[in-house]
Order: sequence, then C-alpha cells, then structure tokens
Amino acid sequence: FLQAAAAAGLPQLRGAAGGGHPNLLFIIADQHSGLALGAAGHPIVRTPRLDALARQGVFFTHAFTAGATCTPSRASLDTGLHVQVHGVVRNGIPLRRDIPSIFTVLNEAGYRAPSAHVEEADRAAYFKWLKPFGYGEVASPIIGPADKARLIPTPYRFAVGRAGVRKEHSIDAFSVQSAIQYLEQRKGDGRPFGLFVPLHGAHDPYVVPAPYDSMYPASGVPLPPYKQGEYDHKPPRQKRTWQAQGADKLSDEQIRILVAHYLGMVSQTDMLVGQLLDKLSALGLDKNTIVVYVADHGDTMGYHRMFTKGFGFYEPAVRIPLIIRTPQELPRGVRVDSLVSGVDVFPTLVELLGLPPVNGVQGRSLVPAWRGRERTVHHEVFGGQGDENRDRMLMIRTDQWKFTRYDEGGRELYDLRKDPAELNNLAASPDHAGVAREMSKRMDDWIQACKNRRQSGTRTRADALKVTLCRHRWRA
Repeated sequence: FLQAAAAAGLPQLRGAAGGGHPNLLFIIADQHSGLALGAAGHPIVRTPRLDALARQGVFFTHAFTAGATCTPSRASLDTGLHVQVHGVVRNGIPLRRDIPSIFTVLNEAGYRAPSAHVEEADRAAYFKWLKPFGYGEVASPIIGPADKARLIPTPYRFAVGRAGVRKEHSIDAFSVQSAIQYLEQRKGDGRPFGLFVPLHGAHDPYVVPAPYDSMYPASGVPLPPYKQGEYDHKPPRQKRTWQAQGADKLSDEQIRILVAHYLGMVSQTDMLVGQLLDKLSALGLDKNTIVVYVADHGDTMGYHRMFTKGFGFYEPAVRIPLIIRTPQELPRGVRVDSLVSGVDVFPTLVELLGLPPVNGVQGRSLVPAWRGRERTVHHEVFGGQGDENRDRMLMIRTDQWKFTRYDEGGRELYDLRKDPAELNNLAASPDHAGVAREMSKRMDDWIQACKNRRQSGTRTRADALKVTLCRHRWRA
C-alpha cells in the first residue's frame, strides 16, 4: 500500500521506542464511501463495528480524499502531500524515493514492521491458500470460481452478484487472517509495530460472498438522486464515461441491485474489521495500539446513475471514512465536522505516535480538533489528479460550495446547502458568476502553491545520506 523511503536525519529512537511508543494498526479499505456508514447517518447500511470504533475514538465526518483514484489518494495519505506535489498523478506511478512517509518515520523510530506488509493478497498467495478448500479453478480473486458464482446480468461494465467462495475464504478474509497471525507473533516481544492492512473493501466488481449479497434486498434500497438530462449540463468527460461504462442503460431496479451489493461489501468489511479488533483485544495489544480506519476514496454509489470513482468529484466518491482510536488520554466519542483532508492523516499519526514532526508536509495534525481546541481545520479542501493540460481534474470544496475544473474542458459549481445531491450545475449561471470566479481564483492560487512547493523540492532530509526504497505493490 505505502511506498516509502527510509528517512535520512530523523533522531534514532530505537531504544526509546520500546519504552512507550504505541503500536499502529492502520486499516485502509478500498472504495468505501464516507457516506456508507451507520455513524454517518446512512439510512440502511449496517456497520456496527465501525460505528463502535467511532464511539471509542474520533470520527471525522467530513474527511475528503486528496485524489480521485487509488494510488494518488494513497500516496497523499502516506506523505501528507497533495497529488500535485508528490507527483503520483495517476495509478501505476511509483512514489519518489526522496519523499518522507509514514514508513519513513516508523522505520527510523525502530518500529517492527513485516518485510512485506499485509496487503490485498496477491493472486498467487491467495490461490495457494484457497487450494485445500476444494474450489478448483479460480480465475478471479474477487469473483472466485465462475461455476460457483451467481452473477446478475446487467448492461454495466462491472460484474455484480454472489462470489463463488464462502465468506471465510474471501480475499479480504485471507488478508485479515494474515494480519491476525502477525499480531499473534508480536504479543510480548517488547518492540512497537506498525501494521498496515489494506482491504479490497467495496471496490468493483460488486461481487460479495453470501450472506452479504442478500443482506440488503434491492426493493428496500432507496433510489439514489439523479435528474433527467443532468449530464447535458455537466463536463463532457462525465457523460462520456457514463455511456462508455453502460451505466446509461441501467434500469431503476438494476441501480438498486448494484447499490445493495455495494452495501453488502461494506458490511463484510465491517465484519472483518471487527475480527481484527477482537484479536487485538484478546491479545491485550489494544491497550497500547493506535487504530486507524480510512479509505483511499469512495464510490459514487448510484448517485447520478453512476458507480466507481475517477470520473467526477461527487460527494459519495470523494468523502472517505476516517476513524481513529488511541490508548492515549484523548476524548472518546468525538465527532469532528470540520473539513479535513487525506493529507492530514500523516502529520496526525506522527503526533499521536510521539515522533518528531516532518517538515514540509501540507496536511495538518487533527489532534487539536480532536481535543476541541480547534473548531475549523480547513476552510477549504482540494482534490485532483492527472497531468496538466492533458487529463487533469481538480476540485475545491468549502462548507457551502464545490467547484471543479477539467483541463480537457468543463466546470462545475454546486451550492451544497441548497443542492447537496449536486444535480444543478451553476458554473454557467450569470447569478453565480462571482462565486465561480472566486472559487477559480482560489484554485489557481492553490495550484501555484503546489508548483512552488514541488519546485523547491519535497526532500526535507540531507541529500547526502543513503535512501533505501521499500518496495510495495500498488493496486489500481
């Protein structure tokens, strides 16, 4: 998940680390929308373990991804830098070797970490683990054996239905089992650990094992908001993607079926997180372990009759769950409603772990807001990815307004107080021309600040010291 360099210049805390620094359990789910939580007020989704975790720590109700897809978003979580600074502008681009990250500070502080962190299981290891259970030929780690899966035909690009494996044999169950084994090995060894557990989560295809495929009857799923002809007034990229993925041909019933399976995937993730937390408690490790639950980005969840992410900056796709529980003396059951960004996660963890701050990050520690000492973390948050003048897409969001811009053409402006579903694009409205200009200027100022930051160099350690790259697989 996180690609990192061993930092140059951090104080050596290897002795001190064993004497009181907390462990870190970092769980990241792929494509889990921050709106799809009971704690967030979703009307039907069941997430009892994550809701309980929120009551035990802090829930940042308005956390937003810094990127629109997996790798850019994760690199921002890792480094505290925006996409336009760390340079991972799309999936498949590795993070630069000289950029400090969460792995950097953990390694330099003497934390124990697995040589290959528990990741979304690679195909070979997962298929080998599955073999004794008698599944036969397995072509897809998500769908499982095709002859045992029950897929529902739709015109949509991605499959939907029941996976061909039992819930205890899913790829995420395998990842959690691997993480549990790691925790068992850490009990009583006296050295703090940093364990990162990425989960497939609610990522497409929308295929999930029983009973989660039928947990939410489609007839009981509210139809997400959409306005007939709305894509005629949106950036061309959105309508083109909507049509190319076959989403424009989905019936109301099929929309509900897709949403139902997406929510089932979220509930499966919730169950697996519960297993991990139960083991942490049973081993007595919860008394000295910071737990983080976050997602890289969300899913459009049928809003605008669309799913997945990366074609726009709609709320369900850019809002992410961010929950932190710590053994330290911090208030419990706190809800922070201020706007926060994925770039804030890194500096927050550095402070909670008691490690020296890293200069040059763009995010801010969320600890003051958690303590109630700071009501507003950010007046505005930004998101974006892609190359300038090519496929770049950008967003600025305040409490009231959201403004987006696409380098290939097209802009959006939404009044989130009057139009929370983002159905009415006001970018071309004469009555809102002043707001559009102001938001565009603030976006330009932010872009320039990112350019200046990148040109000045993101390296904050002595260049002469050796940098060692920890290689990790990234998923798209």
